[in-house]
Amino acid sequence: MSRNLAEIEIGRIRWEDFRTLGDRSNAVPGALRRLFAAAGEDEVMGVYWELENVVVVQSQLHSAALPTVSVLLAALLDEMSADARDAVVELLLQIVMGESAKDEIALGNTNLGDQCRAAARNGLWLVYRELGTRRRETAEAILEHIEDDKPRLAAYLAGVRGK
Repeated sequence: MSRNLAEIEIGRIRWEDFRTLGDRSNAVPGALRRLFAAAGEDEVMGVYWELENVVVVQSQLHSAALPTVSVLLAALLDEMSADARDAVVELLLQIVMGESAKDEIALGNTNLGDQCRAAARNGLWLVYRELGTRRRETAEAILEHIEDDKPRLAAYLAGVRGK
């Protein structure tokens, strides 16, 4: 495949149909691309804040968070720096911990948190894979929010912690 999976996922989404804080939905695809391409921690964190505080702000989700989940999951299948992968997993955590922002609720989008958690469940095993990395604690926190099979989660966590 000549293009990475996250790029394909970014390209198939009509970002203008989604909302962000400050009406910046058209900036989300570029920020995601820069995040996935970023190498060092400073570069990664600079781009991370173009997404955190835009699609999710202090656990308040805007509608662009939903398609962002699928892009983040696709990115976990692509090659990227360890720092970028850290930020991808952290952003996914921030989203799955969130709930609809007041503006979204006013528009009738009251279950955005549940929708994002359901979307994240589509990549459940990608998150489980992160348990074996330096992102273990963040992956655990994500799984605590999205895993419906709590005995399975307990079994995997016992296996990881037993190493």
